[in-house]
Amino acid sequence: MNEPIIDDCRGELFAKEKINGKVCPMERPSDEHEAICCNITYLFSDYFRKNKKYCMVKNETQLFIDENNCLVPDLMIFGRETNKNAPLLVIEILSKSTRFKDLGIKMEKYAEIGVSEYWVVDTKHFSIDVYLLSDKKTYSFFKSYVYYTDEDFSKIPKIREEQKSEIEIIEEFFPLSFPEMRILLEDVFYFIKGK
Repeated sequence: MNEPIIDDCRGELFAKEKINGKVCPMERPSDEHEAICCNITYLFSDYFRKNKKYCMVKNETQLFIDENNCLVPDLMIFGRETNKNAPLLVIEILSKSTRFKDLGIKMEKYAEIGVSEYWVVDTKHFSIDVYLLSDKKTYSFFKSYVYYTDEDFSKIPKIREEQKSEIEIIEEFFPLSFPEMRILLEDVFYFIKGK
């Protein structure tokens, strides 16, 4: 398989993907989608700059896999120390029109080129599902993180005392590609939750 090639497609009126030879025009993202994309871009870029990491965040950038496959992930994280053009981490933000592709064929294609970590952000449920690449070039579900506010918990019906010990409430997590980095769920969903 050839090395993937990266190309910025921001100049195009509508971005297009090519999946298994079929050209797929992409819809304009929602305000929530764009806000989360900006939030995550800022979190990673700020971390890289402050910690002098030779890494970068790219969005709205085509990832050319082969003549039949050219994808446009929402976000890609690259490290200069890595061996290839394949990103370390790809993040897709779900929408009604992309859910099937993001959790299906695109996920398969990212695994084929060796993207080690794949996040799926759900704006409806304020969650991030993390998948890790296995030795067999497929993804395995790792963890799901859900952003809850105090107001959310007050709306939940009473939880039995024995159930409380089964619930792990976290406010932050870290990308496995950058274990020293901390990401607050509140920062990912800033301007989205509580509108």
